[in-house]
Amino acid sequence: MFAKILHGQFELKEMFWKYGVWGEFLITFILYLFRIFLIHRLDGLKLGEYYRTVFSFVNMDNTMLFLTVAYFTILAFLTFYSIILVMGIWRSSAEYDKSVWLSHLARIFILLVVYLAYKVVL
Repeated sequence: MFAKILHGQFELKEMFWKYGVWGEFLITFILYLFRIFLIHRLDGLKLGEYYRTVFSFVNMDNTMLFLTVAYFTILAFLTFYSIILVMGIWRSSAEYDKSVWLSHLARIFILLVVYLAYKVVL
């Protein structure tokens, strides 16, 4: 399925709404939940501050280890998915012949969706 998304083999409407907006939303929502769980366990420390100063694999409990690994795994997947998605929508919009404006708007809005997804989880 990732190959079809990458090559833009779906219709632009399906690519943008189904895989773009809803796909990014679902992955971002799951990542945001893990971020909340992590922040709840840090007792007032910010997430970036914790990983720069306190973080250590040696003295970490199992829950914190699981949350950390899950958070960074989902973040890596979100990055991978976002790159494939932007490339796929770019290619799908190039093939869209009904409206030049809609094809360009899809390109702009998918970049906005990806930006907002990262703004929420980082």
